[in-house]
Amino acid sequence: MVNKIMSVILSLLIFVQTLLPSAVGAKPDTPDEAELTSVADYINYVQENGMPAMDTGTFLNWLKPLALIHRIMHGKVFSESEEAAVNVELDENVSKMTDYLAENTGLDINDFLNVMPNFGTPMGEMLTNTLQIDTAALREKIYAVGDKAREEGYTSLATMIYVFAMFFTVAESVKVYGVPREENPDEMTVLLDVTYRDGKTETVDPDIVINTVTGHAYNVNGTGLSGSGFEMDIYDLTLYTIVKSWQRKFGFTLGYDLFSNVNPIFNYITRRFKFNYADKEWMIQVWKGNYALITNGGEIGVYNRAPGSQGTFYNSAADEDMLPFSLQVYHGNDLLVSRGPETTWWLTAFKLSRTIYLPQTLTMKFSVTLKDAEMLAAFTAAIDADPAHDVTYTVNGLTVNGTW
Repeated sequence: MVNKIMSVILSLLIFVQTLLPSAVGAKPDTPDEAELTSVADYINYVQENGMPAMDTGTFLNWLKPLALIHRIMHGKVFSESEEAAVNVELDENVSKMTDYLAENTGLDINDFLNVMPNFGTPMGEMLTNTLQIDTAALREKIYAVGDKAREEGYTSLATMIYVFAMFFTVAESVKVYGVPREENPDEMTVLLDVTYRDGKTETVDPDIVINTVTGHAYNVNGTGLSGSGFEMDIYDLTLYTIVKSWQRKFGFTLGYDLFSNVNPIFNYITRRFKFNYADKEWMIQVWKGNYALITNGGEIGVYNRAPGSQGTFYNSAADEDMLPFSLQVYHGNDLLVSRGPETTWWLTAFKLSRTIYLPQTLTMKFSVTLKDAEMLAAFTAAIDADPAHDVTYTVNGLTVNGTW
């Protein structure tokens, strides 16, 4: 019992100690560190120059304490080396895309895929060995759940289930490769050939298609990468949502922003413009900031609900209520990301970057084209009534061009 208690205490100490260097050292490099002689100097520098975005190495360092705790609890902490839990191999076409991302953003997907299994596979091995689980039989049952999710249109959930099965039932190697599509030879379907330690092999389809010429990454069902609701322009380093994203089902409520504001990986500010039009309560909302510690970007969405509704929940706009939107996000005079014009209920643009900026230092320009003069007047009145009074706009026909 004493040994177990000491192991837990030692594990906690190591966890905290490992995190401290990342937290303390998380400040941008400067031409001359000596110039930052006060907190005010540092704040001014960050406002002007931003902060380093998270890269793959930093993320994996955050996970190292968890792996070390596992090793301590199982008496492996003194081993000098350990082979990778899963051998991951990318073919030439997939590597070109991942190398491009690594060179331009610091996100090395190849490293991520080779190291991440070290945090999940040992746990899967321990559980399956301790409980004497038939991994082949268990994998079939888990895959059946994933197949059902995919049939019902939940492709993102299905992909997560497949990945869970790969780790939990102990994959030995994964080959990631692209197969040219018959419909367009410039496009490739990404597939995974998985070999398990129990001898089973199979091919997993993560529901990703990449155009190797344009860099457009999507899925053929029009529901985003792996059904995530997001597509990507790899060469432009931009993630964005699409009209058929699953998030549309969940509308908007104030709780979403509250959750994001207490979540350390999001740092954005927002404005909500509420008005009445055509027997509905409407809300057009804009956001700008940094997301997931790796992107700068913005959002604009339109929502509505029945008159007299209580609470903060709004439905995502139906097809007939979608509006033409565009947005651009700047830091100073530098255009970081641009999207639209596009008729949708939620337009987003998140640019992967080596540097993330404070939301207060970003300028967002956006346009909204309203349905008629009545809706235009109601929307502009809502902007005028906003307590922050930090959005200016001009009107061209039925289009409002805003600057925030």
